Amino acid sequence: RLRGGGSLRQHRGCTPDFWKDHTKVWQEYTPNQTIGSVFTSAPAPHAAKTLLQGLQGGGGAGISGARDILLRAATASLLNASYDDADGHLRFPWRRFATGHNGEPPLISTVDAALTSGSRRTILQLAARLDAANNLGCPL
Repeated sequence: RLRGGGSLRQHRGCTPDFWKDHTKVWQEYTPNQTIGSVFTSAPAPHAAKTLLQGLQGGGGAGISGARDILLRAATASLLNASYDDADGHLRFPWRRFATGHNGEPPLISTVDAALTSGSRRTILQLAARLDAANNLGCPL
């Protein structure tokens, strides 16, 4: 069982605000690491932002605003997918490099594909899917 009483069988995920406020529990990534070091298709100026800045992203019009929205959700998803503790991982539905639970595609390559799609709709649809997973309940 996970801390907070969550079952390992339940999917879990923590929000961007949780990760923004709890940088000391990050694993495998650091707040000052750049978005571009993980999501290699992130264009300027997004690629130069830190992961912490990505969590603080807002949104806005056009493709750039959609990319901000996606990168906020994707950064939280990255941290959810990389979190492990003595009781096991969060059982986040997405995995970083492999197919996840329920057949979710690999997170990083899926985000990179959406970022380069040029389609605001595609980018926002993926952001919504990741946001839903990030809001499954945080047992930390």
